[in-house]
Amino acid sequence: MLTRNHRQEALSRAYVQAVAAQAGLSHSIPSLDYGIDLSLRAIDIRGKRRTDASVQLDVQLKSTTRAAIGDDRVGYDLVVGDYDNLRDPSVRCPRVLVVLVLPADEAEWVSQSQAELAIRHCAYWLSLKGAPATVSARTVRVNIPTAQVFSVAAVQALMQRLREGKDP
Repeated sequence: MLTRNHRQEALSRAYVQAVAAQAGLSHSIPSLDYGIDLSLRAIDIRGKRRTDASVQLDVQLKSTTRAAIGDDRVGYDLVVGDYDNLRDPSVRCPRVLVVLVLPADEAEWVSQSQAELAIRHCAYWLSLKGAPATVSARTVRVNIPTAQVFSVAAVQALMQRLREGKDP
């Protein structure tokens, strides 16, 4: 059986892949992990064929049962190395952090019936591009607005911003 951490990682990947599929995006998984867990790409329709739009969003995935959830934010303690990778203003391809918040009780993570397959609770996204350096040696608390749910509408809006040459 997979470790608890590996199960959480697999669920966060499945969540993002499902949202991306419904949003009409393709995805790829880098063969080696250097801070990017998944890449999303926009697809255009040109005439009667579909083609890669050359619009890409890189994603660093995290999953937790211990997020600090407030009325308007989700606090997550991110490893400094990941924080620095995500805040780097010199990267060419935009990148975001996606944090899947799961219930503390593992038995509640996934439920399935003939009517639905559900992953509880939800994922939130955050761009850290240009965020300030930290003096912390281990982790840094990032606060993700609860309005930034990683949803079909949100990822479509993110990709539209990238098409327009804007940051996420």
